[in-house]
Amino acid sequence: MKVCIVCEKDVEGKSAVPIKEDAIIRTIRGVKQFFKIAQGNELYVCEADIQKHMEKRRGFERSLIFFGVLAALVILLLVGSLLLSGHFDIIAFLFAIVLGLLILVFAVVFKYAPGLDQGPAMVGRKPPLPAGLEELEEGEKAGKGAQKGKEGKKKAKK
Repeated sequence: MKVCIVCEKDVEGKSAVPIKEDAIIRTIRGVKQFFKIAQGNELYVCEADIQKHMEKRRGFERSLIFFGVLAALVILLLVGSLLLSGHFDIIAFLFAIVLGLLILVFAVVFKYAPGLDQGPAMVGRKPPLPAGLEELEEGEKAGKGAQKGKEGKKKAKK
């Protein structure tokens, strides 16, 4: 069954974008198969929910960066305090690494939003974007060159 991950409705026959099968999705599928609760759904984002999903994905990426920096600071502080104390304890060093990884795991567990797949299912077409984003994207691509081109066309008409 093809299911939207945002609204959890069937997207069979509707316009939808598949999600990327990354390590986290494969891990979740593996755990579900181990406990024999896997449903075997194909995961998509329907056209109506793309904007919501993109915002959630951006939030996940921002939080991952924040928690990555936080984890690095925690590790540096703990390891730095070990080195400044004059003796190196391997247990404390391992604890610092585990604590840093735990901070990253919490970021993934509570904020994860998978990326959209741009693979074979999307060959030859772009993911459907809401109308406001399509105009913005075209304007960004054209940039200042398009503005100069428009001015040149106006002069040519005169």
